[in-house]
Amino acid sequence: MPNVARVILDSLRDEGVSTFFMVPGKMINAFMSNYRDADREGNPRIAPVIAANEGGATAMADGYARAAERPGVVMALDGPGVANSVGILINAAADRSPVILLSGHIPRGFDAHDALQDVTPTGIDMAAVLEPVTSSSLQVRSDEHPIRYWNRTLKKLVECPTRPVYLSYAADVLAADSTESAVSTRSLSASRTMCDEQDLDRVLATINASASVSVLVGSHANKRDVRNLLTRLSESHDILVGSTVDAKGAFTESHPNNVGVFGYSANLRATELFTQQTPETVLFLGCRPTQFNTSAYDAGLSSARNVIEVTSSVEDIGNFAPGSRTLLCDERLFLERWEASLDGKAFAGNAALRERAERTPLWEDIPEDTETMHPARAVVALNKWLNDRWCVADMGNHRSFATHYWTTHIDAGFYSSTNMGVMGWAFGAGIGVSFAREEPGLVISGDGCALMNGIEIQTAVRYRRNIIFAIFDNASYGATRMNNRQNLPELSVLPDHDWVKFAESVGAEGFRVTSVDELDAVAEKIKDSDGVHVLHVIVDRDAGTPAQSYRENLKAFARSRSGSNG
Repeated sequence: MPNVARVILDSLRDEGVSTFFMVPGKMINAFMSNYRDADREGNPRIAPVIAANEGGATAMADGYARAAERPGVVMALDGPGVANSVGILINAAADRSPVILLSGHIPRGFDAHDALQDVTPTGIDMAAVLEPVTSSSLQVRSDEHPIRYWNRTLKKLVECPTRPVYLSYAADVLAADSTESAVSTRSLSASRTMCDEQDLDRVLATINASASVSVLVGSHANKRDVRNLLTRLSESHDILVGSTVDAKGAFTESHPNNVGVFGYSANLRATELFTQQTPETVLFLGCRPTQFNTSAYDAGLSSARNVIEVTSSVEDIGNFAPGSRTLLCDERLFLERWEASLDGKAFAGNAALRERAERTPLWEDIPEDTETMHPARAVVALNKWLNDRWCVADMGNHRSFATHYWTTHIDAGFYSSTNMGVMGWAFGAGIGVSFAREEPGLVISGDGCALMNGIEIQTAVRYRRNIIFAIFDNASYGATRMNNRQNLPELSVLPDHDWVKFAESVGAEGFRVTSVDELDAVAEKIKDSDGVHVLHVIVDRDAGTPAQSYRENLKAFARSRSGSNG
């Protein structure tokens, strides 16, 4: 008879999860002793990846969830292990990533005896701590129907919008036999947000009566089926498509109908199309109304004749472009109905719209290098050699350059943390993405981020991941330095570190590059090589980020809230 841990692992495998991420510990031994077992067909069970710390493991689960489009799982000891996961779990909650945090806590009977790693004598309730950042936060200290708690947790993962979940069992409950069965969420995960039919018909009639239409796609629509549908519609009806910052890559950016990213570090063409030379109808599909996505609340987003928001998230509807017509509807269902309604329809103004849009370049011009390489040139060089790889960008100035200058050439080719912007997240997230996709990848990070979570490079080496980690080194916390120039230098300047030696110490191959020529030579050398490589990229700390319109909009918004006209 299987125990509770075995039922949960089998359930995860049945949900399509191939991997879980963890740091080992006594209270989760029940999980650790079950993963090796195979079913009667000889197929391996869900397999573990051992991270350097629980925060890194949570970032891996987050990256896996985004790339696999199914839950990402992290396992940790309750108390200190869960506490180490909280920061990254908050990041997953802000980006609405379906991460499952499973933990084991002290056996029943040990409560209030000051057992090792038991937080109960302190008065801290870990489930209560995590309640604000999860859709379900449960601790189980009974072997009466333990799988019911697991089923409740799984069901929460298919709610919209998605949020992380937390479930903790007493160690002896995890090891207890169980005759209960886990629920399957496969049928619950299908398109299910049915909109009002009359509202849907009215919205489609407005769109189809337009002379020209363009689409801005957001993170709620960044799913494989939706991406395929949108690409087909774009090609059959010559529709220009851009993406919000958190959905960069949801429409492949090498496609001729791409206008780039709108929002923080936006592409010039997308800004022009959606706020200046607008089509008759702009469709915002699955967009979230964040500061980054809206380019600091750019009022121009509402300037088209017809502004229509379609989203599956009731929390977001009506908030992306104030004054827009809104429709609560599953994004895939909407595109299916739109495609069926077209029936030979041609948008006569789309050709002229394209010609007008193409007069605006995609990218800002890159200043000439001074003594040190400009970060934008480094991104362009990496993109030239590595455009067949997915890319994960960390938080910092390098994120701005990657958002603006990296062009995705593959489906869903870009991942980033948008709302919390946790530094160092990309090291773990990139490893998670690699397990979901099993394709070569690139992580663009910075020296400040590497100081926080760069140790997870050893996890990538340990599990023979095919990842290049490019550490952009400007010897500072770059964004902090630029935003607080009046501060003392030691508050933002970082000491010099040798990231090549660090890479070699954990078993990776490292290269230090100081110019575009050196970067070209190294990238060409390693682009088809397997394994983990670290590029220590020395870049100009004074290079301005391509986010001028965002900064101007943010200042205007701040003035409007303060009542100042200055």
